[in-house]
Amino acid sequence: MDVDLILERLGVKEGVIRRFRQEKITLDIISFNMSLYGFNCLGVNDKTTNMKLRVECVCYRSNPCVPEA
Repeated sequence: MDVDLILERLGVKEGVIRRFRQEKITLDIISFNMSLYGFNCLGVNDKTTNMKLRVECVCYRSNPCVPEA
């Protein structure tokens, strides 16, 4: 899954998606390291959108948390 697709699905504006692309923000960065300040700098100011984005990225990052059977 691509960060662009997740952002589009959440209804984030094209300008914000472009900033994420320019800064090379990955799923791992969003799910582990991105602060609220970082989201705000990139144009995502809504805390609900931030949390939805983190949850989506956890599902598709390079090492997802998958329960063992």
